[in-house]
Amino acid sequence: MNDPFKIKPHLDRLLARFDRSYLEPDPLAAALRFSAPGDVETACLIAASFAYGRADLIQKNVTQILDAMEESPASFCETFDPSANREWMKSFSYRFQKRDDLVALVKAIGSARKSNGSLKNLFLEGDDPQAETILPGLVHMASALRKLAGRKTAPFNALLSDPSLGGASKRWNLFLRWMVRKDGVDPGVWSGSVSTARLVIPLDTHVGRVGRQLGMLERKSSDWKAALELTRYLRALDPGDPVKYDFAICSYGKLGYCAKKVNPEKCGKCDLAGICSLVPG
Repeated sequence: MNDPFKIKPHLDRLLARFDRSYLEPDPLAAALRFSAPGDVETACLIAASFAYGRADLIQKNVTQILDAMEESPASFCETFDPSANREWMKSFSYRFQKRDDLVALVKAIGSARKSNGSLKNLFLEGDDPQAETILPGLVHMASALRKLAGRKTAPFNALLSDPSLGGASKRWNLFLRWMVRKDGVDPGVWSGSVSTARLVIPLDTHVGRVGRQLGMLERKSSDWKAALELTRYLRALDPGDPVKYDFAICSYGKLGYCAKKVNPEKCGKCDLAGICSLVPG
C-alpha cells in the first residue's frame, strides 16, 4: 500500500476542487431542494435506495419520484394510503423494481416516521456508539424497514439490502454519509447525533477502482471488508472524518478524470500522476 501521507496532499487537492458544482448527476442533487430535516432524510433515503445503475438515469428516476411527492416527501409517506392512491406512479419501473416495490418503500418510511418520529430515531434505536462503525444502526434500520414494508420479493430485498450479509452496503453508507456529514455537499441533518469517525466509505465501482490504482485498497472483492479496509486507510488521513474524501474520489472516477487503463494524454495531465499504479512516478 502507498504511504497515506504521500497520498494526502493529492486527495486534499481533489477535496478542495470537487465542490457542489460537480454534484450533477449525483442522486443527492435531486434531494437537495428540501430543507426540513424530515423531508431531507426521507428524500435522501429514497435517492440512496435507487442509487445503482447509470448516474443520469438514477437522478432522473429519483427526481420523478420526489416530484410526485409534491412539497413534502415526509408528509407524503406518512399519509400515503395504497388502496386510495392506486393511480400514483402507476407505470413506475426502474431496473428490477416496479411500482409495488416503490409503494412498499413509501409505506415503510411512513410507518417508521410515525412510530419513531424520524428515520434518525429509528437508526439511533439500534446503533452502538461504541462500535467501530455504524453497522449496528444500519442493520437495525434495514431490518425494521423491511418488516414495516411487508414485502419479501427479491427485487425489494435488493432495494433495501441487508447490511449484515457482508456486502459493501454502498447505498446505505451513502445515505449515512449524506445524513451525518455536513459541508458544501452533504446536508448533514443528523450532524452531531452520530460521529463522522464511524462512517464507512460508500464503496462503488469508481471508488474501488481509484482506491486500488492509488494503492489505498488491496482487497479485490468489493464487499464490507473492502469498504472497511479503505475506510481505515482514510482514517490515517483524517481520524475524525475519513469519508470526507468519498465525493471527490467518486467524482474523479465517475466523471472520467481518472482513466481505467493507461491513456498517455489523460494520464499525463492527471492530478494523481506519480501516486497512481498505472503511471508510477
